[in-house]
Amino acid sequence: MNAIRKRLVNFRVTDQEFERIKAASDRQGARCVSEFARAVMLGGAAPDFPSDTAGSVNVADKLLSFERRLAMIELCVTRLADGRPDPKSGPGNSEN
Repeated sequence: MNAIRKRLVNFRVTDQEFERIKAASDRQGARCVSEFARAVMLGGAAPDFPSDTAGSVNVADKLLSFERRLAMIELCVTRLADGRPDPKSGPGNSEN
């Protein structure tokens, strides 16, 4: 039985970013972008994404992991190119 989801997480993306997210979502077989985003943010592929064989699940998980790491690298490079520091390492920043 699934727990009832009561909380909302919202963030804005550019049209280009949305198209990239949508394409990745479609490749993974997610029912919707939200399902895909939730799976990525929580650290893995959603268990109910369709898959042809057990072996393809492993490949899909590895691809998802790679895409997640690549997105983080892209974010860091963009921040460096724009001269913005990493918010995690900036002075006065703390996690709540």
